[in-house]
Amino acid sequence: MKLKNIIIGGLGLLSLSACNDYLDVEAPSKFLPEDIYTSVKDAGMALNGVYAEMMSGNAFGQAYTYNLILNSDVDFVTNSSENDETNTPKRYDQTAASSTANSVWNATYSAIEAANSFIYYLSNSSIYKENNDDYATLQQYLGEAKVIRAMLYNELLCYWGDVPFTMEPTRVTNKFSPEITSRDIVAKTIMQDLIDAAPNMKPTAQLSEGVERISQEACWAMIARIGLQAAGYSLRHNNDDVTSYGFMGKPSAQDETWFLTQARDYAKKVIDSGTHTLRNSYQDVFLYECNFKVINDDDPIFEIPFTKEVSGCIGYRQGPKFESSGGATNFQWGECGGNQQVNNMFRFTYKPGDMRREATIGWWYYTYDGIPKLNVNITCYNNKWSKLFNNSNAFTNITTNNTGINYPYLRYADVLLMFAEADVKLNNSVSSDAIAAVQQVRNRAYIGSKVAAPQVVGGDAESFLKEILDERKWEFAGENSRWKDLVRNNKLSEELYYTFLRNYSVAAEMGGQSEPTINDMVAIHDGVDYFGGTLDETYTQDEIDAAIPGDNAFGKEAGKAKEQIFPAQIYYVYMKNPQKNSYFANHEMPVIYMFNPYANNQKYKTDYNTAEKFFKYMKNKYPQSEVASYEPLGDFDDATGTLKYEMKTANYGDKYWKDGSENAENSVLYSLYGFIKADRDNKSIFMINRNGTYTPFDISTELTDLPVVRYLMPIPREAITRSEGAYKNYYGY
Repeated sequence: MKLKNIIIGGLGLLSLSACNDYLDVEAPSKFLPEDIYTSVKDAGMALNGVYAEMMSGNAFGQAYTYNLILNSDVDFVTNSSENDETNTPKRYDQTAASSTANSVWNATYSAIEAANSFIYYLSNSSIYKENNDDYATLQQYLGEAKVIRAMLYNELLCYWGDVPFTMEPTRVTNKFSPEITSRDIVAKTIMQDLIDAAPNMKPTAQLSEGVERISQEACWAMIARIGLQAAGYSLRHNNDDVTSYGFMGKPSAQDETWFLTQARDYAKKVIDSGTHTLRNSYQDVFLYECNFKVINDDDPIFEIPFTKEVSGCIGYRQGPKFESSGGATNFQWGECGGNQQVNNMFRFTYKPGDMRREATIGWWYYTYDGIPKLNVNITCYNNKWSKLFNNSNAFTNITTNNTGINYPYLRYADVLLMFAEADVKLNNSVSSDAIAAVQQVRNRAYIGSKVAAPQVVGGDAESFLKEILDERKWEFAGENSRWKDLVRNNKLSEELYYTFLRNYSVAAEMGGQSEPTINDMVAIHDGVDYFGGTLDETYTQDEIDAAIPGDNAFGKEAGKAKEQIFPAQIYYVYMKNPQKNSYFANHEMPVIYMFNPYANNQKYKTDYNTAEKFFKYMKNKYPQSEVASYEPLGDFDDATGTLKYEMKTANYGDKYWKDGSENAENSVLYSLYGFIKADRDNKSIFMINRNGTYTPFDISTELTDLPVVRYLMPIPREAITRSEGAYKNYYGY
């Protein structure tokens, strides 16, 4: 039986030993915890309760998989507010009054308390004895709870830095406000706890629920993740200075080496075990999850096992929006939020033939009656997961956010790239093993492509590390990875700076206020020439071979100079569903065909004045192309009297530039509010300094002079009050 089908049963036993709010503990139950752990069955049910606590909406059920995925050059949610806010972590703008910070803090510590109680009372129970025939099973249970606890603490370290820390339940310590502990000590302690637990845990193949349970390989992978993050940079405060935004610093050299060594060695243990592969295509990993198909020997190492109609927003927040009317839709899948999106410019960074691009970038949404509408914005949908991609009639037309679709919290691709990053940082050189690890990830990305995967260059340590980080951004978009990757490598300020420049340069172009200097800076930094001419590039044969209609290289000749690729206008037509996953994984609803999503190429409009003529041309000239079989549909808005197959247009300028205002749209100017923003009258742009003061924006600013990003969340006021002043907020909160 799948874990997700039995996990709710553990809540009853859990309530006997865990409290609802870790830092605001209720009266103990009349049942004593030691009375619960009298059989393996009861212990298993109690462990299911620990899983359930971890999966609450304010923990991994939604907060860590959506609310707290912060804006970057990859993941992006726009914000048009010109005002200070208290509760928008995505744009680095919140205060100690943040309701999100408070709810996530409480839910995370509640789950930690549940894990602490389970670990303590099982370890001290009458059944946890070596002479018990089920001792190996109980050791596995104990290891699972320890990994869950480590997962929760690691998220706290990433979002709060130094945090209250204890590994015992409050019933035992009687301390409702544990002491704030250095992040370095917390990381080392929870890693050592897992190192001790791992030998007694079972590999995936020996678990009846497979990757829906935490295995030995998952424990090893978690050690690697904590170690790699702990070894890197993080935002730290200056002694007792509560006003400064702090500085980016690393642990001691000795601790850094220890963290990196463990990260490399335990990632290598997963690799050497041979129990996980990258056999299936990139898209299939997520489509299997959308269809509740658990694959135990491929990329996923641990999938958080959500339960349909109970927990998990995966496939509701991601994928295209599907609007509802009166709480229902005209198709079986029900409403979809489509809130977790990616930066519009991100789509241009993929290399030719990389199949991850089409599996990730989504262009249109649906009205309640199933009519597709083009989403022309500074963001695109993240189409990795969607309820719409389920083909087993698992949902109804009134289903909303509790999809039950699993989330791959630990993946083998992550392990391979963590190994490579830790290895190059330890040795300050590039090993053949590290190159091979990155190449595995890249090879899988090209399954089904027209071209072979490019070979990993390697080179010196610095260039190889950049190659790893680039591979990670293409691999893990929407998986709460990018800003963490940038933080530990002290690249967050730089990439947010260029994210703003990138959007601002497009806004200027769309508004007729071209900024050539900014365009050149962005092109050189990204290695992508959005407006043509800066990099003096020509088309390569690989680009031409990999191009699909709409790509900038499609129909070109090798050696031809590249032109502007960012389309000022998109040309599109409604189309019958081609029933091909590589185009759109839902096979029932009508879709949209875009003629130029990746290039400012208008020949399809001028040469073929109807969609029918274009598809006929494709069928004759490129009969092997998927597009040759596509069939256009009539305009859904029949009341307008337009041509049956008229190509439509959508203007990007409407989203990037304020008409008549001589300035960018608010979504460009305020989506990174806590780091860079405009003033109230939109006349000037400012960088937010280390002490909260403003400096006029200057494109000549050296990257080494950029202010830190105040990405760490404040300790909630409620927690500070409960601690009676023992807790203190730094970083200008």
